[in-house]
Amino acid sequence: MYLKEIVANGFKSFADRTRIELRPGVTAVVGPNGCGKSNIVDAIRWVLGEQSAKSLRGTSMQDVIFSGTDRRKPLPQCEVELIFADCEKELGTAFAEVSVMRRIYREGTSDYFLNGKPARLKDIQRLFMDTGIGRMSYSFMVQGQIDQILSANPAERRYLFEEAAGITRYKSQRKEALNKLAGVDANLARVTDVIGEVGRQIATLRRQAAKALRYRRLRHRYTHLDLAWQSKQFLDRKTQIERLEVDAATCRGEVATLSDDLRTREAALASTRALRLELAERVQQSQQALFDLRTARENAEASARTADLRSEDLTARLVEVHREAAEAEQAIVEYVARLQGTSDVKSAAAGDVTAADATFREKTAEVDQSLRQLLDAENRLRRARQDILIAEGEMTRARADVTNLEVDLRGYQQRHVDLSASLTQAKAEREGLERRAQESATVVTTRHAELQAARANEQAGAEKAKALLGEFRALQQTISEQDRQVAKLSAQLGLLEQMQSRLEGFSDAAKAVLRGEFAESMPAGKASALADLVTVTDTAIAGPLESILGAASEAVALESAEFLPGIVAKLGERQLGRAVFQVEAPPAARNGSAAPAWLRAAGTAVAPKSPAHARLVANLFDGCYVCDSLGDFLGWWRANPGFEFFLVATTEGDLVDRRGLVFAGRPRKASTGAGSSVFSRESEIRAVRAKLEAENDKLTTLNEQALGLQASIDTHEVEVTNLRGATQLAAQELSVAQADERSARSTLVTADDRINREQRQLNEIETSKAEALLRRDRAQETLTTKDTQVATLRQAITDGEKDVEVRRAEAELRRNSLGEVRLTLAEQRQRLELVGREVSDLESRRAEAANRLAARRQEGQSNERLIADLKAQGEAARATSVRLASEIEVSATELTALREELAQKDGLLESEDKVLSVDRERLRERDARLKSLEVNLAEQTSQCGFIVEKVQADHQLDVATVDWRTQLWLSEGEPEGAAGFGDLEETEEEGSRSARAAVVRRGEPTEEDLAALAATDWPPLVREIAELRDRMAGMGSVNLVAVEEYSSLRDRHDFLTKQSDDLWKAKEELTKAIDELNQTSLKLFTDTFEQVRKNFKFTFERLFVGGAADLTMVQAEDPLESGIEIVAQPPGTKLKGISLLSGGQRTMTAVALLFAIYMVKPSPLCVLDELDAPLDDANVGRFTDIIREFTRFSQFVVITHNKRTVSAADAIFGATMQEKGVTRLFSMRFNKERDEAEPTSPGAGFTMAR
Repeated sequence: MYLKEIVANGFKSFADRTRIELRPGVTAVVGPNGCGKSNIVDAIRWVLGEQSAKSLRGTSMQDVIFSGTDRRKPLPQCEVELIFADCEKELGTAFAEVSVMRRIYREGTSDYFLNGKPARLKDIQRLFMDTGIGRMSYSFMVQGQIDQILSANPAERRYLFEEAAGITRYKSQRKEALNKLAGVDANLARVTDVIGEVGRQIATLRRQAAKALRYRRLRHRYTHLDLAWQSKQFLDRKTQIERLEVDAATCRGEVATLSDDLRTREAALASTRALRLELAERVQQSQQALFDLRTARENAEASARTADLRSEDLTARLVEVHREAAEAEQAIVEYVARLQGTSDVKSAAAGDVTAADATFREKTAEVDQSLRQLLDAENRLRRARQDILIAEGEMTRARADVTNLEVDLRGYQQRHVDLSASLTQAKAEREGLERRAQESATVVTTRHAELQAARANEQAGAEKAKALLGEFRALQQTISEQDRQVAKLSAQLGLLEQMQSRLEGFSDAAKAVLRGEFAESMPAGKASALADLVTVTDTAIAGPLESILGAASEAVALESAEFLPGIVAKLGERQLGRAVFQVEAPPAARNGSAAPAWLRAAGTAVAPKSPAHARLVANLFDGCYVCDSLGDFLGWWRANPGFEFFLVATTEGDLVDRRGLVFAGRPRKASTGAGSSVFSRESEIRAVRAKLEAENDKLTTLNEQALGLQASIDTHEVEVTNLRGATQLAAQELSVAQADERSARSTLVTADDRINREQRQLNEIETSKAEALLRRDRAQETLTTKDTQVATLRQAITDGEKDVEVRRAEAELRRNSLGEVRLTLAEQRQRLELVGREVSDLESRRAEAANRLAARRQEGQSNERLIADLKAQGEAARATSVRLASEIEVSATELTALREELAQKDGLLESEDKVLSVDRERLRERDARLKSLEVNLAEQTSQCGFIVEKVQADHQLDVATVDWRTQLWLSEGEPEGAAGFGDLEETEEEGSRSARAAVVRRGEPTEEDLAALAATDWPPLVREIAELRDRMAGMGSVNLVAVEEYSSLRDRHDFLTKQSDDLWKAKEELTKAIDELNQTSLKLFTDTFEQVRKNFKFTFERLFVGGAADLTMVQAEDPLESGIEIVAQPPGTKLKGISLLSGGQRTMTAVALLFAIYMVKPSPLCVLDELDAPLDDANVGRFTDIIREFTRFSQFVVITHNKRTVSAADAIFGATMQEKGVTRLFSMRFNKERDEAEPTSPGAGFTMAR
């Protein structure tokens, strides 16, 4: 699996859509600071789920969107897509390629996409979980993360090892399981509380349901009576509305007739007004026309005056133009005469220049010949001087070679002596180093044995502590279960005692007697619950005893029967219902057959709580027996008909009385506490309290055992901590000893290298000395030859210098003669130029005078034409003025006639308005009557609407569809759904129940029944409606759904009990799953840690060429929560902590840890952001070597400025900012076969590496 492609659009400085294609191997990204290299790393981390804007070098997540430049606007969103290839195995997908994309908008919303489909961040994290790829994994080593890894506390350093061990998924599952377990515990507590609360609510709801049933019946009669009354009112008002509509229609017809007549006459008046308006517009137009004619006449007169003035001005200018033209003609004649004389002088000067030029060319040729001869002589002299310089240089070099070789010979002799002495000293030092290495090896062996012993002691202590911890956890589980059992019994006991204190199960009448509410009829303390006076000695037959008692189990025992009449009278007054009382009765005489042994007297299974109540208890069960089989008793009874008894109950709950009635079957089971009878509740309370005391004692014992076990664990933990410290000290001493041994071995190797190197240098010096002697002899011969050659060249230079002097003197004489001829030629040419300039000036003046003459003649002709035109314009304007004056007289006459006609129209309109005013008053009177009828109609309609709305609001019915006779009939019936609640009707009188049953049995109404209701007397019904409304209001708040709630509450109690059992089962399953996850994670983490620890030692020694490193666990007794401590000691140091390392050492230590993890679990992708910045060349070399080795397992993307790191890459991306603020990438891939680079030409805003 590898990262195939990155597509960024609008992310940070990537304003344009940029696609980066990557290949397996090493890809380097280079470029100047601030050009957007690290934005590539931020883009990858952002897509993988980075949520911290600070980690992305921003203040908010919207900062990753391109914010614009001087030439570009900010973008509204950005997105980055990562495409991974060959990922079926690592990601477990069915696709060879997986696309992950993230998009964010300016408003802050962020979306994730997986293969183009919307996904959650949790889905992305789960996909890459345990692959080594993630926003915070060891696959990203960015700027500042080195210090974060090394400076972090041991606990924060765990995430690297957890990711390598592949337990991130297990930890996530464990966290979810713990959250679920906490939820289960909370739910259990809530369910237990709710079960208790539901049990208390059931009895209360019973009374509320009875009240709701009474309310429903009142509401039923009120609803139907109110519907009947509203329907009757609605029908009466509808009749009145129909009458009013007839009157309103008649009045509306009269108004329409008057309105039509009035509209006809108003239309005729409007036509007259329109004619008047047209006439007024004609008057206005005539006035405007007269005004326009007067204005035109004034303009014509002004134009004539203007033409006369301009004609006079042009005439004066014409005279001036004729004068200037005459002056220009005179100037032209004078210029022509002067040009004739100047042309003759120019011809003579041109002849003199030609002669002087011929002489100048002859002298120039002579000078050129002399200069060529001089140049040849100088060239010969220069070549001779160059040859002597070369010869002298060779002679100097030969002399220097001789001198240098003699110095080298003396130097070789001295170095031979020095190396011999150094070699002897190095051999002596090697012997000492060999002895030191042997001593260090002995120390290492000793320290290793001490470390093994310390580790064995630590492991034994840790195993003992672990065993105690396991025992303690098992005991804690037992205590937790025991605690839940105690809480359950406490809740059960509290519920039973609460029911006992609230007298649950007793009727309202019995409760009133037991609470002493009849003090005037019976002193306080004279009545007791019968169940409080009896103790069941044989719980095995408690059921049959309850069957025998029946309703008497709720009986109230009175000390004296004399209180009973007063109590009964009070119960009748307050209508509290019925109650059962037990008074003392004389013993009954029993004669007849004796009971068999299997027929047990019920009185033998109970005992009075006080001797004072012995007679009362005996009377209670007098003549009552208990047997095992109903069939056996009935058979025996038939055989012994003389047997006298009151009741016989079986152990199964069947009951036979002396009349021969058999009560058989099984009652429905009720939940614990809420379903307990009054008689058995006291026994149940005693049993629960005894069980609770036993469970509390057991819980106390378990807590004491846990405290003792906790003390033992604390003691062993202290011992393990001490043993761990001893182990760490032994490990550090071993590391120091091993470092000393390696240092000694390294120094010994260095000494051997030095001896071999100096021996080679000594041999090389002897060889070099012999070669130097041979080169010195050859240099001496070269020096002699060059000395002779220099003397010959010096004589040739002397002869050449004399020849050059002669040639130079001859050339100088000829150059002086040429100068005199050049001066003469220049004078002749200057004279010719002056004459030519004078001729040109005269020609220019003549042409200027001719142009001026032509201009004045043209201006004169133009002025003559303008004068003629202006005179014609003046005459035309005066003629126009005369014509307009006559038109003004005609227009004024027409305007006077129109004004007279307009006055006649105004008089006619005034008389018509007076007649129409009388008709309008008649129409207003008819319209007022119509409005009065309509108001009355609206009131009646509004009343009908009010009735409709009231019925709709109160009863959700359309009153038009209601038949008041049917509603009166239905008001006598039973409300829907009221039947079937016999258990809630105990407090109602028998007569009212029978009356309701009779009403329900009346059946559907007939036509005769409905006809009989036509003569209904409504006032009494209206009063009854008000009374029913008051009675319902007087009932106060009524829980209308109490009946349904009562049934659903009982069902809910059963459901909650089942839920509680399910929650206990779920808790056991979650606890088991967490234990399995802990065991799996522990094994994976421990194995991975040991392997990474071994690899870290190896990679550290390789990168540092020696030194010591180690990884240790903090709080090793719980590896799943322990931190990781790093020990790093570069060669030659004994640092106590990694905080003392230099920047380069910290980087190399982090690289060693990274690749130690990679040796265990390589990540498919590794991103290194300027990790090599603090490294020197030697460390960079080792850094790049180890990267190249790991390209077999991972793909590397390296942000760097280092040339050596770049040289190790397979492809290079260059980041630039040709446009300020916008990153653009150029890519290059190295061809390993041809050993050259292949550039890729990017498109605008679109770059890729092939």
